[in-house]
Amino acid sequence: MDNIPPSDLKTILHSKRANLYYLEHCRVLLNGGRVEYVTDEGKKSLYWNIPIANTTALLLGTGTSITQAAMRELAKAGVMVGFSGGGGTPLFTATELVMTT
Repeated sequence: MDNIPPSDLKTILHSKRANLYYLEHCRVLLNGGRVEYVTDEGKKSLYWNIPIANTTALLLGTGTSITQAAMRELAKAGVMVGFSGGGGTPLFTATELVMTT
């Protein structure tokens, strides 16, 4: 799969992005270059794609985990990631560091 440069993921302005996701009791991971979340239903796991180029924020509730690789892709796309639940609502965010010379 061809790698998409981070600058292409940020071409949609945040004011034009429409998606805000709140996820609970799932795993967020990178699968084949796509950020997905996995839910367990009985004996099978269901995978759902998150369109990061059109996503403004991802809120992770209780019982949710995220991998480093998924966090890295979300940061490249400029998606704000918040962790909520557990009595308080801390908000953490990550962005890509761009070095110019």
